[in-house]
Amino acid sequence: MNKSVEYYISELLFLHNCIIIPEFGGFVGNKKPAQLNEKTGVLKPPSKQILFNPNLKTNDGLLIAHIAHQENISQQSAQENVKKFSKKCSDKLSSTKVLRIKKVGLFTIGQEGNIIFSQDISTNYSLHNFGMQPTSCKLIVRKTNPTKQLENTIQKIRTKSPSNLFLRAAAVIIPLIMISYLSVSQQEKIKTIYLEMATFNPFSSPEKIETPIIKIPKEEIEVKLNTVPIDEKDIKLTIISEKTYYIIAGAFTKQKNAQKMHRKLLNWNYKSEIIKESHLLRVSYESFYNREDAILVLNKIKQENPEAWLLTK
Repeated sequence: MNKSVEYYISELLFLHNCIIIPEFGGFVGNKKPAQLNEKTGVLKPPSKQILFNPNLKTNDGLLIAHIAHQENISQQSAQENVKKFSKKCSDKLSSTKVLRIKKVGLFTIGQEGNIIFSQDISTNYSLHNFGMQPTSCKLIVRKTNPTKQLENTIQKIRTKSPSNLFLRAAAVIIPLIMISYLSVSQQEKIKTIYLEMATFNPFSSPEKIETPIIKIPKEEIEVKLNTVPIDEKDIKLTIISEKTYYIIAGAFTKQKNAQKMHRKLLNWNYKSEIIKESHLLRVSYESFYNREDAILVLNKIKQENPEAWLLTK
């Protein structure tokens, strides 16, 4: 073989979440979110956590098929190489209690005879975050103590001179005195108005008040109205056309196929239509004037028919 079995195991961990080494065990990959070490300030990017399960020993053919394809050898030859690698790993782990698979991780035997696996963190097997490196965040250190700063502010407020306090009190009291004076004077005016109303006699003979007569020239009063006859034929209604959104189930070149799909959708209680455009006949589930409503129904239909799509006309 041009490359080792270890290399192909590491290569498959990028593409799959379960890699089984026949007669040895299997690796299972899980998504791991980004982690921040609060003590050191190091932020690790998202990655794939690799776990080892010694009970996964049944050959699923993935590793052997990959090796056979990459090495351009037969399945039987690839299976023999994997079997040798598996026996070599088991023998070394049982004899030395330690086994390392390059770029994958370290195996050790615990006190109870169980296998302990530690992942090699130097390789990030998450393709979405491949190449991202840990970054360090600088801690923010406050130069001033907020408690002391608050105490100093309180001390300054306490040591302010009484004259300043007197001026502040005067600034509040003087406007209040002015407002009260104005309210008293307004109240006196209201009382005088009430007295005048009480002495008023509505049945006494009113004095004659001559109203001035303003003469307006006749020419200025006359207003000429030009009436224009309106013909009903001249009135044109402007109709604002709205876009129609169709959820398309399929497109056909033959009319019989389109009609077959159309009848099927009608039987399913859809308001189906056949839309003819150039040389294609498109069959729709439903039609909408609102794009948001069309998208909501399209998402539901895509659960049953992933090839459904939206047509705008």
